[in-house]
Amino acid sequence: MSVLDLARAELRGIRPYVPGAYEPGMIRLNANESPWRSLGDTSERGLNVYPPPRPTVLQVKLADYYGIEQKQILVTRGSSEAIDVLIRGFCTAGKDKILICPPTFDMYRLYASIQNAGIVRVPLLAERDFALDVDGILKALDANTKIVFICSPNNPTGQSMARADIERICSETAGRALVVIDEAYHEYASGGHYLDLRNRYEHVVLLRTLSKFVSLAGVRCGLIVGAPELIEFAQVVLPPYTFPTPSIELVQETLSQDSLRVSEERVATIKRERERLASALRDVPCVVKVFSSDANFIMVKTRNGQEFRETARRAGILVRTFEDPLLADCVRITIGRPADNDQLLKAVSGVERTSHA
Repeated sequence: MSVLDLARAELRGIRPYVPGAYEPGMIRLNANESPWRSLGDTSERGLNVYPPPRPTVLQVKLADYYGIEQKQILVTRGSSEAIDVLIRGFCTAGKDKILICPPTFDMYRLYASIQNAGIVRVPLLAERDFALDVDGILKALDANTKIVFICSPNNPTGQSMARADIERICSETAGRALVVIDEAYHEYASGGHYLDLRNRYEHVVLLRTLSKFVSLAGVRCGLIVGAPELIEFAQVVLPPYTFPTPSIELVQETLSQDSLRVSEERVATIKRERERLASALRDVPCVVKVFSSDANFIMVKTRNGQEFRETARRAGILVRTFEDPLLADCVRITIGRPADNDQLLKAVSGVERTSHA
């Protein structure tokens, strides 16, 4: 069975749009562009011409960095667009469904809702520190469940999912559904990545992003890693020219060896600060529990989540609370610079001591 047998049948035969050719050194009169650059345009390519239909230069660099074949990569505007592309490509509106494991990244729900795809929820096991309910997931699958989303490390709980659980899901869903493993935070994890599962199972897809570890959240660069035939199909769903020229050039600079070395050093700093912050938060009286984290954030259970958030806000710091009942009084804290983390600790520790004086 081909992985594309799971895709929307009406999309498989669509011919992709063929844009006007771009050849260096040739006068380009085939794409209805302006022949002049705008004032202040210092880009290498020129913003008066369309960007490449696909940012091939980035695919080459990212394939080299991640150790992946270029034909297995599709660059998207953040991993959020990758989620949208996959749901639109595999879920027929009003018929097909995705499966998610809340509490998890809410964009899976949002994009499914926009596509009018059904949403099957198999909650994480809160009593087991938000582990996957593997039996529940496999039992909930039916013929119209086209995508299973697994976020590992999970946002907002922070932990990596047990590899044995993910392997079992991948093994038992072959030919039944895509398994999309969202690895947005994998650089901060100690348990490695899931490229081996992607290579073993045609229906396994990985999502990655440059928003976190190379500090490019404002550029919006993500990627789908999948079987070559899935990537080719996804390029039909994703229109050409979506990744802008300034972003291509900025990402190229960020993927230089010097820049990557700095990013890796910063990841190491975040990991050290994560452990320091977690240890210090365990001594804060209003904190009930500090959850283990493999991401660039920590989730804590507090006595009063709203009060914790407002205490931080008065100190000039924003933290995240949630409406999900499974996360009642839980707060997600992004790991900041050492001084930022010190300021947070001072605020939540000092106010707590004052309130009990």
